[in-house]
Amino acid sequence: MKLSQILSQLLVEYAERPLPLSILLERSGTNGFGTIAGILTIPMLIPLPIPLAGFSTLVGSGIILVGCQLVLGYSKPYLPKRIARIELSPTASQKLLKNINRLLQPLERMSKNRFSRFSNSWWGYRIIGMCLAWDALLMSLPLPIPLTNLVPAYTLLFLAIGLLESDGLFILIGYGMTMVTTIFFASIAGTIWQLAIQAFSYIWP
Repeated sequence: MKLSQILSQLLVEYAERPLPLSILLERSGTNGFGTIAGILTIPMLIPLPIPLAGFSTLVGSGIILVGCQLVLGYSKPYLPKRIARIELSPTASQKLLKNINRLLQPLERMSKNRFSRFSNSWWGYRIIGMCLAWDALLMSLPLPIPLTNLVPAYTLLFLAIGLLESDGLFILIGYGMTMVTTIFFASIAGTIWQLAIQAFSYIWP
């Protein structure tokens, strides 16, 4: 089942009550890794009223954990209780539901089962896991710079859909976007380093 279908069913069912991530784990079955990575990424792409300090760090931690579990060969994802108890309020759920078609379905229509050696092999899962963990780490960095969340979030979304659809092409695109994301953050780090050196040179000439 596609991620948009899973979310649509659950968000209708939980229209008047909070939707916890633990329910997503129960419903996702064998597609748990892609489902959890996708649902944790989506709030970073759609503005949602989630009054929780450090939400991006908490979300990123969940995806990092999922990625590490893929690397270690887990058959299904496991989330700590603190992350599994994260709930989307009915207001947030309905806002998310209204944006699912716009965000997910165009990508899902393009995805299909192809190049399965990149998505269904033991080494493929481990590389995907490493990319998920790395992109989530970059996404969770508290940087007050535009696009620092969006760039890795879209990368994570391609990887998540690739996992769900067993689409090797989406996985390969995710690999390429991971490289672009890494270069993007490396350039930011280089700029910050140069500014820091200049600042220190003024203070201690």
